[in-house]
Parts: sequence; C-alpha cells; structure tokens
Amino acid sequence: MFSRCISSVYRSLSQVFPRKKYHLLSNSVLGKNNNKLILSAIIYETSFTFGLSLFLLLLFYQLSGNLIIIIFIICGILFSLYGLQDALLYQPSEPDTSRLIVQTPDYFHMPYEILTIPTSDNEKLHGYLIKQMQNGDDCPTLVFFHGNAGNIGHRLQNVHLLYRGCNINILLFDYRGYGRSTGKPSEVGLNIDALAVYDYVRTRTDLNQEKVFVFGRSLGGAVALHLAAHLAESNEMLPLHCVIVENTFTSIPDMGKRLFQIFVIDYIPHWCFKNLYQSIKIMRHIKVPVLFISGAQDELVPPPMMRQLFEECTSTKKQLVSFPDGQHNTTWLSNNYTTQIYRFLYECSTSCETASSTASNGN
Repeated sequence: MFSRCISSVYRSLSQVFPRKKYHLLSNSVLGKNNNKLILSAIIYETSFTFGLSLFLLLLFYQLSGNLIIIIFIICGILFSLYGLQDALLYQPSEPDTSRLIVQTPDYFHMPYEILTIPTSDNEKLHGYLIKQMQNGDDCPTLVFFHGNAGNIGHRLQNVHLLYRGCNINILLFDYRGYGRSTGKPSEVGLNIDALAVYDYVRTRTDLNQEKVFVFGRSLGGAVALHLAAHLAESNEMLPLHCVIVENTFTSIPDMGKRLFQIFVIDYIPHWCFKNLYQSIKIMRHIKVPVLFISGAQDELVPPPMMRQLFEECTSTKKQLVSFPDGQHNTTWLSNNYTTQIYRFLYECSTSCETASSTASNGN
C-alpha cells in the first residue's frame, strides 16, 4: 500500500517537474551521443527519486514526529526504488513508437518468415527468421539477442550487414515486453525467452542443427552467455556451434558502480538488486568457442569488462577482438567487423569437421 502511495506521489509530481527526454535510436542506427543522454537521464531520475524521498521523509517527520510513520515511509521508498531498477535497465518504449511499429526485413530486401514463439510461462515472442536463398538449409544460423532498448526492427541494418557479409541465416526476436512480444521484461523472463527461442530453433528441420550459434550485444550478451552456460550444465546433446558477445558487461552491480561511481554501492548486498546478470560468475561453465568483440571507445560498458570476461572464460577456443574506433552501439560499423565474425565461424566449422573426421576414423 505504502509503495503504491509513494509511486502515485512520484507520478503526480513528475507532471509538475517534466523529465528529460532522451532517445536511444535514430534511423535504425544508434546515435553517437545517445549513451551520454541515457546516463544523464538515469542520474536525473535517480537524483529526483532520492531528493523527493528525502523531502517527503522530512515533511512527514515535521508533521507528525512519529517514528513508526517514518519507518513505513522508508519501507515504501525502498520498495519504490527496487521497482525503479527495471525502468532504468529495460527501455522497450524508447523511441516512443517501439511498441507500435516494428520494421520488417523486406525494407532491406531480405526474405523472411514472421515467427511467434511461445515460452514455458505462456508469453509469445515476436521474431523474424531470415534465411539465405541459396544455401539456407546448410549454412550457420545466428540467434540475435539485442540490447536493452527499441525492437528488432531497429537492428535490421546491422542484421543486413551480417546476412550479406557472413552468408548466414539469422533469427532475431524481441524479448518479452519489447516490440510485439507479450509480457514484461525481467532477468528470469529474458532467460526463459532465450531458452524458448533455442528450443524453437532445434525444431526446425530446415536449419543445420550442427551450426547454430548465438550473438548478444550489451544486455543481449548477458542473456546469450547465460543460455550457453545453461546448455553446458544440462549436457545438451547438440551444443551451440559458438557464442559471440559484443560490448557486454560483467554484472549489473559492476555497471552500477561504473555509472554512479558512489562508494556506497560496494556495500549494497546483492539481494537489493532486482537484476544481477552475473556473467562473470558463469564464464567457467562455457566450453564452446567464444568470440568477444569490444569497442575500444565504448562510452557505456568499460572495455576492461570484456577482457575480464575473456580471461574468466574456460573455453579452449576463445578470441578477443578490439576495434579501436568502436563505440558501444556502433562497433558493428567498424572496418573488418563482418570479416572477423566470418573468419571465427569458419575456424569453428573447420575445427568441428576435423573433430568429426577424427572420431569417424577412430571407429
């Protein structure tokens, strides 16, 4: 009750004090200054929340002096801040039309199939399967995990580059609560979504099941790594071909320290974080080949985090590629970007074929 009351007060006062407007995406390519705008917006909203909370606390104390009321108010504020974490991490409505308009692959002259993938908890995920016209039944299939904002339509320019440059099929989908997918985003929910999409791919007899791999950028990297670790622990008969992650983080608590640079965050217990995404702790479980792509000019996720993930990974085949001019959302525009991915996929395929040949000769 108190949480709802405090939230109502916040919403009412926010009408008097307009929030900063910020957009993550523009013309299908993420803008150069958008991450600074995101950070300023997060800092603004957090400062506003804490400032308003302190004001209400002092106001109630002056009016009543009742310690019990103050305790209830503090509890309400804490619950509100706990819920605010989702609003800061997940941005499915940025830009404003992201939940209404989802661009289709035919804009880039790519053949596609519209997918509706059910999850184990009865959500429905909207996605596209874009297959190669010539060798779609045999070439590798990439499952694309996007970042924390917008929808799959905003990634089509990047997808087109991969489709043409790497000669691969691509399945991209929106997490729950994004684009035309149902539900509300959460860490548990996104991991359920990843497994549902993986299970769906395994039902497609028109795809080469020995060449299925995942790609994740930023938040999507954390989801992709969790899926890879989960499959390794469950001894999946057909493991992933490989994993590619780009500009992703070690954990949400680590990102909190990076964004806010407040020493108090070091002492906040993990149960206070609604979302953890502790990729750094699961790297030892991932045994399939992993390609780490890092933009050296990443202004949101510190490049050293990518190196930490690389060093913690126990896969016998792993590679870290850094693009000197790559920023958080524009690394894919760097020279030789698709060449590096294509080369890694080729090396993985060659290794698999060699291993299969050796096993056959042994029998």
